[in-house]
Amino acid sequence: MPADQARRHMSDGPRDHRKDARSTGEPEVSVLRRPISRRLLFAAGAVELVAGCSGNHGASSAPATTQTATASGLPPPPTTAPTTALVTPGPSATLIPQPNIPVAGVCPRAADVQHKAGNPIQYLGCVGTNIALTIDDGPDRTWTPQVLALLRRYGIKATFCMIGASAKAHPSLVRAVAADGHEIANHTQTHPLNLYRMNPGQVRTEVAAAADSISQAAGGQRPQLFRAPGGAWSKAILAECAAEGLRPLDWSVDPRDWSKPGVEHIVDVLLTKTHPGSILLDHDGGGNRHQTVDALTIVLPRLLDAGYQFVKV
Repeated sequence: MPADQARRHMSDGPRDHRKDARSTGEPEVSVLRRPISRRLLFAAGAVELVAGCSGNHGASSAPATTQTATASGLPPPPTTAPTTALVTPGPSATLIPQPNIPVAGVCPRAADVQHKAGNPIQYLGCVGTNIALTIDDGPDRTWTPQVLALLRRYGIKATFCMIGASAKAHPSLVRAVAADGHEIANHTQTHPLNLYRMNPGQVRTEVAAAADSISQAAGGQRPQLFRAPGGAWSKAILAECAAEGLRPLDWSVDPRDWSKPGVEHIVDVLLTKTHPGSILLDHDGGGNRHQTVDALTIVLPRLLDAGYQFVKV
């Protein structure tokens, strides 16, 4: 959503913002038939935890195209063709789509992802079944530890696009992200959604301040990537990236989780829009990210089971 439709309120408390809808054109309509119940989420989380501990994410003796769960638990996701699995947590049922089955070295581009001037990175190089998970707007003392725990469980490395002011406020979380081997990107000092309208001096101040804040919190590690707030780029932003040796980072799969559209919508977009080479966008800051954490609990093991390989950008 354009910058003039939302403002960021920087504080330790929760805060919401708007991502630029022009970056994806993704309609905010879920194709799932019914909402995912809390019982399902608890069951899914419990089973994925067991799978993570055992090192077996969904292997079974026979293929299946449907899954049925009761109060006793949720079976692991199938690794067969991308059919729709029926999950029944109780009286109601929810359809969880299966991910696209990746083919190594085949990296289709989404028709609804607009190419942006200056060529910020929207896709990875087409290598194997690689995809990248990017996490924006942290660190946050509530949600960042939960996202880190999920990534640690499944052995996934991600790219965290951090706000300098938040990094300065929570240096221990910055160090935790770095210690787990994740990439840290510069996401400006204060996340101004009108950065693309600022003059070169103002842009330079935002980028440089964030680089210093993140570097100090991370023990000297300076970001090599920069993501513009809202995915809104300008000549001044791109010029500053070039001057500072920062690679401009965008995305190609956006569930718009910042808007809290519901767990089912986030799950649907991440599972059905991801292909080899995709860069996924999610958030650990900017507000209550419970839906994001619940969705990732469902999505991450299913993408792994389908054959995707998570890499840093």
